[in-house]
Amino acid sequence: MIQTREYQITRIHEDFSLPGDPRFWEEIQAAPVDRYLWLNNGYEPRVEARVCYSPNHLYVYFKAFESAIRVKYTRFQDPVWKDSCVEFFIDPFPEKKVGYINIETNAIGAMLIYFGPDRHHRAPIPAEDLKGFEIVPSVKAPIDGPHGADCWTLAYQMPLALFEKYYGERISSGREARGNFYKCGDETAVPHYGAWNPVLAPKPDFHRPEFFGRLVFL
Repeated sequence: MIQTREYQITRIHEDFSLPGDPRFWEEIQAAPVDRYLWLNNGYEPRVEARVCYSPNHLYVYFKAFESAIRVKYTRFQDPVWKDSCVEFFIDPFPEKKVGYINIETNAIGAMLIYFGPDRHHRAPIPAEDLKGFEIVPSVKAPIDGPHGADCWTLAYQMPLALFEKYYGERISSGREARGNFYKCGDETAVPHYGAWNPVLAPKPDFHRPEFFGRLVFL
C-alpha cells in the first residue's frame, strides 16, 4: 500500500520580508524530509520544510542540518540537483491533470523551475513569469566543504499569480493540492536522496506525481 502523508499549509494575513523571523518559522508545522531512498549509504541529514501562504504569496522555508556542503552551480536553471539541494514539487490543482511545478534550489539559492506532467514532458518556466519571486539563502557563495554552521536555511516566496497563470485559477482556503519535499545531492561527497512522502520507484526518480502527498491549504 502506498503511504500518503498530509501537510497542512497555514494561512497568514499579510506578506512579510524574507527570510522571516526564525521564531515565526518554528511555529509553522514542519514536514520532515526523512525517508532516505535507494542508496542506503548511511548519510541521512535531518531536513525540515515549512510552508505558509498569504493573499499574494506562497512562502517556503527549508532547514538542512549539514555542516559540509557542495555548491557549484550559480545560474538560473542550472542542474542544481547535483549540489546540496532542496526541492519542492507542487500540483495545486490535481483534478485539472495539467502537471506540477518543480522548484529545485541549491544552498545558495540557484534555482531550477519547470512545469509539466512528468519527467519527460516538462518545460522550463521563463524568468519573465517569476515576477515577485524572491529567494534568500543563508549560504552566500559557492563552496565545497564546511560552511561555518551546523545547518543551512533557504526561504523563498512564490507569487500566487504564477499558479493562476499556469492553472487558470487562484489558490484559496480549503484547496487540497498534491506535492512532495525532497533533499538530494547527486554529486556531493556522499550522494543522497531524501523525501517527505515515500517514492516507491526502483531507482532515483523524484518526478513521480503518483507518490505525492496531500497538501491542504487552511
